[in-house]
Amino acid sequence: MTQPLVRNPLWWQGRQGRTRLLIAAFGVLALAGILVGGFGKLFGGDRREIVVTMQQGISNADRTTLKESCGALAGIRVVADQGAAEAQYRFPVRFLVGDSTTGQESALYDCLNRYPQLVRGVQTENGGM
Repeated sequence: MTQPLVRNPLWWQGRQGRTRLLIAAFGVLALAGILVGGFGKLFGGDRREIVVTMQQGISNADRTTLKESCGALAGIRVVADQGAAEAQYRFPVRFLVGDSTTGQESALYDCLNRYPQLVRGVQTENGGM
């Protein structure tokens, strides 16, 4: 006489149940990662920066002049330098314009145009989503 086929009373104790559980856990983790990243990007605010590349041979005093003159405009903030202070002359000056209006950003470009001997180029970063 053959014994009747007895199924496990708990669905996750079998091989198929464990596989389904792992797939569901992966799906939940993937969805949570997408939502957390998406909400961070959606509600993170505008983090646009104007990156000003400097001419060759400028000094830290020239960088300071540009930061003080153009960074004092309404709605414009200077991004703090990182690293060794004596080597900053090699790096671009960054202005945070995320919370500024179009007129304030235009005033920044006008200010930068007054320093052609210092400014080599201008680029916007962190603008896309």
